[in-house]
Amino acid sequence: MKETAPKIIYPVAVRALMKVLVPRLEAALGTPLDQAIDLNPAIAQRIADGERFDVGLTNPHFVSALITKGHIGESSHRAFGRVPLAIGRREGGFVPVVTSVRDIISLINDAESIGYTAAGTSGQTYLQVMERLRLTEMTKSTSRPMGTGEPMAAVAAGDVQFGVVPLTTVLSAAGVVPAAIFPDDLGAHIDISVFLSHSPHERAALILKFLTSPEIDAELATAGMSRFAFT
Repeated sequence: MKETAPKIIYPVAVRALMKVLVPRLEAALGTPLDQAIDLNPAIAQRIADGERFDVGLTNPHFVSALITKGHIGESSHRAFGRVPLAIGRREGGFVPVVTSVRDIISLINDAESIGYTAAGTSGQTYLQVMERLRLTEMTKSTSRPMGTGEPMAAVAAGDVQFGVVPLTTVLSAAGVVPAAIFPDDLGAHIDISVFLSHSPHERAALILKFLTSPEIDAELATAGMSRFAFT
């Protein structure tokens, strides 16, 4: 009987990073991985609905409820990476990447159109930051809710001026470069946890160890992520 491959489910925000890491993981494990990719809220819903998985990554606030419902092994829950919210623009010419609250407000105020992922954690984070900065009313006419993967594609095509997504997504998008990175004091970062199911594949613990090892910190940094600790 053919052995079932370990299944890992992870968010769109780390897709480019996982393209680098998965081949190394598969080589170390000696087996291919079954991969599923979705938005963070959708991952939480899929797990809550009983979808089979062995290793998962999504936002920590979703994990707590899934642990309570018995879908996740509580002792396996680890911090994985923190991704700043960022604004992408179409590639071309040199424009400094802004990082101060004042400059980000100015950029948003002057924007003709801003795409964001409506059903994703990044989209909800963007809307929350706009409310915190008292820009909600002003950005109603310029903000464009979009589907998975659409903001950066729209920016690259020139259909919208800016796209608000995780920095990892900006850095991995063709034809797009960062215009702004939201600073930590705005609380606009997106945290991602890693965890195992309540009854994981026998190789799942090795995957968890690999993903939380300092040996891959450089890859995380290149992709636009940093390690963080639970508070």
